[in-house]
Formats: sequence, C-alpha cells, structure tokens
Amino acid sequence: MKTIILNLFTVMQMMMISSCVKQENMNGPLQRADKLAVAAGGVTIMGANPALDKRTDTLLRFIQNLKNQPGKRILAGQNSNISNKTQYKLGDDQIIHPFAQATGKYPAIVGSDFNDIDNWNYHSPFLKDLNQQHNCIIEICGGLNNPGISSGSDLSALLPGGSLRTQWVANMDAMAAKLAYFQTNNVSILYRPFHEMNGSWCWYYTTNYANFRALWADLFNYFTTTKHLNNLIWIYAPNNNTVGDGAYTNYYPGTSYVDIVGADVYDDNMTINDYSVIRTLAKPIMLTEFGTGHGVRGNSDPNLNGTFDYNLLAEKIRTTYPNVIGWLCWHDWNTTNMGWIYKSMYKNNYSNLINHSWMAWASDVP
Repeated sequence: MKTIILNLFTVMQMMMISSCVKQENMNGPLQRADKLAVAAGGVTIMGANPALDKRTDTLLRFIQNLKNQPGKRILAGQNSNISNKTQYKLGDDQIIHPFAQATGKYPAIVGSDFNDIDNWNYHSPFLKDLNQQHNCIIEICGGLNNPGISSGSDLSALLPGGSLRTQWVANMDAMAAKLAYFQTNNVSILYRPFHEMNGSWCWYYTTNYANFRALWADLFNYFTTTKHLNNLIWIYAPNNNTVGDGAYTNYYPGTSYVDIVGADVYDDNMTINDYSVIRTLAKPIMLTEFGTGHGVRGNSDPNLNGTFDYNLLAEKIRTTYPNVIGWLCWHDWNTTNMGWIYKSMYKNNYSNLINHSWMAWASDVP
C-alpha cells in the first residue's frame, strides 16, 4: 500500500509540474522567442512573433526541424532577377521558370531584393504566383529606403524622438504596405531587413551597436504590433567578413527579434566565418546569399564564369556545416564592361545537385 501511495504521489507531482510549465508558457513573463511549446520528443521553439498566423507558424516549425531530418534538409534557394532595371533586361524572368523547365524542379525558396525593385506592383504578383502555384517559399530582402542617413551614423535620428523619425515612419509604412500584399494573399515571407549591416556600403551601417539593435527592435515592433504583419519570419544576416568581426556579438538584436540567422557568403571556398558563434544562437542557419567568385571583376579567371559546380556547395554543407538548412544563390546580372555575370544555379553546373540526397525543392515543402 505504501508503494502505491508513493507512486500515486509521484504521478500527482508530475501532473502539477506539467500544469505549471504550461501555465508559465502561456502567462509568465517570458520573452517572445523564449516561449516554449513542449512537443513529443523535445522542445519546439516558437517564432519571435507569438501572433504568427497558422500558415507562417507551420512553415517556421518545418524550418526549425530541418536539421533533424535524415534527408531533404537543405532548402535550395535562388534569388530572382525580376526588376525594371535595364541591367536585368527590363524584368524578364531568366532564372526561376527556365530552371524549372530544365530540371522539373522549382527552388524551395525564391528570394527578391526589394532594394533593387523599381516596380514592386509587377514583381510581387510574380512572387505570389510562385508560392501559390509552385509551392516556393518567398524571401524578401531590404526595401527600406534611406531617409537621409549617412553610412557610419549612429541611427539615433530614426528612433522615437529623433530628427528623422517622421520620414522613417513613412518609409516603414511604405514597406509594410508591400508586405501586407502578401499577408492578404496568404503568403508567408522570410523577411531579411538591414542585411549586411556590418558592411560600410550600407546606409544603416554604424558602430553604435546599441542604436542598431534598437532600430531593429523598433522595426520589429512597428511591423508586428502596429501593422499586425503576422506573416513574417525574421532573418538576421551579416556579411561574411573576417572571423571575429563582431557581427554576431555587436549587432545581433536578440533572440526575441530573430527567427533565422545566417550570412552572405561570396567565396569559392564556401567558408562560413564565425560558424561556431552562429551555432550558439540556437536558430536555423542559412546562407542568405551565396555567389561564386568565378569571373567577377577580375577576381578570378573570366573563363570560369558560369562553371561553378553547385553540388560542391551541397557537399560542403553536408560535411562541414550540417546545421545549415538552406541557401539563396544570387542571381545573374549584366555589367557594362564584362557582359553577363553568372551566379545562379541555372547558369552554372547543377546536374549533380538535382538529385543530391540532402537537397529539398519546392515539391518537398509541406
């Protein structure tokens, strides 16, 4: 009888603890990204925005679990080149659909740099259709216009009470309207604002790290709380500079404001600097931009332009960076003095990549 009573007491204790954990997760003073949902087999991290719509929450959980999959765990991504800029031949899609026609596979992720988009009214339906008709995940980078800040400034003018606050709010409103188009059409977005913030070529580059983190949090709160954009998965992605340049310790806005971390890597050796630091953030990791150096501005033999073997990138991830769950290849572009530069999978060697056991394409996304 004593044994039965002890066992019953133990069961009651476990039930009480479980109830407390659930209650704390729902009502306790936890930060957004630190709210945990207990699932079979472990703990699933929720999104930075706890109000994510169901479709976006499901997508994020799929991404978070990719590194635990035995196969189909690298999302093959490709930046599109749709734009009205003349260097992209007036907006003709020369990458996404042609690649699918040649291989029978659409990229799992299609990216778009809204800094380079002259006519988003033309480009956004293109992205929406790729999602709804072909199951591609959509990534959007940038799109926040410079309100009058010089690279290297401390950004305080954009924060509440700052001299450029009115202009900055107007810029946030303009970008929010573009993102709202996708929410209205039930399209989840991987959103990458302030990319390569550790590069002096960006207008939002600063060495006042606290102000950068405050600006990121301000944007996050404005889009989620004020604009109710609940279809965004937030990506933090510095430039792949030298090891230890401080991007992840200085600029990182915190786990409560980020869902995915990554880096923009343009390196034929496919080296991810600070990979060990990135892993400690316990977020899904992506190569948010990747491009070969073949034939670019004299950095390597122009005769190699368009000959990069993307199977090498897949193998590098498999053997060296197994926590990486996806990449976005940069697109091709035209130059005035060198002709076309080929970065895309389509214009390079993709033959062995198509059936690589770790590669996931649009048809593999649930």
